[in-house]
Amino acid sequence: MNVKKTRRSKKSFSQQMQELAQEYMDIHNLESFDLEEVSIWACSTGRYQRRPMTMVQQCKRELSDALRIQKYTDLQGREVRKMHPVRLKQQGAQMVIWADIEKAKPQHMRVSLAQSRQGILADCIAHNTIAESYNDNNHYDATIELFDYNFNPDIAEKKLPTDYPDEAPGEDI
Repeated sequence: MNVKKTRRSKKSFSQQMQELAQEYMDIHNLESFDLEEVSIWACSTGRYQRRPMTMVQQCKRELSDALRIQKYTDLQGREVRKMHPVRLKQQGAQMVIWADIEKAKPQHMRVSLAQSRQGILADCIAHNTIAESYNDNNHYDATIELFDYNFNPDIAEKKLPTDYPDEAPGEDI
């Protein structure tokens, strides 16, 4: 049974960008591509046109990028992320509140770390789904071993010393 759509569904910006990449692949008969080449093609052919960001929007994006990578060395000598965001919704508007780890209240850090963990979990779920889908559908009948997402052994290994004495240990060890 055919159902007529009474309202035309509008594609999201992400969907439009995905279609743009697919169009490039189709036109050039590619299975992989470089984003720089697609971007040059899309801009030069008029397929991509956007209003430039305002200075405030650009500043906000650049501040966020810079704060996301800012590190400092704590009293124990660990290099850690300095600034921590919390995504909030207030009166229907989304906002991000940042705090310095050295001054952040415990509740801010709890929420920030919980949100970060949810992001890690989402990445693991997506990663696993991709691996399973590839195993089920690739044209090479290849099977890629699924990954273990328990990172505790990796974390413990990263905590091991990396500096060793120049001399070999004595026989009394």
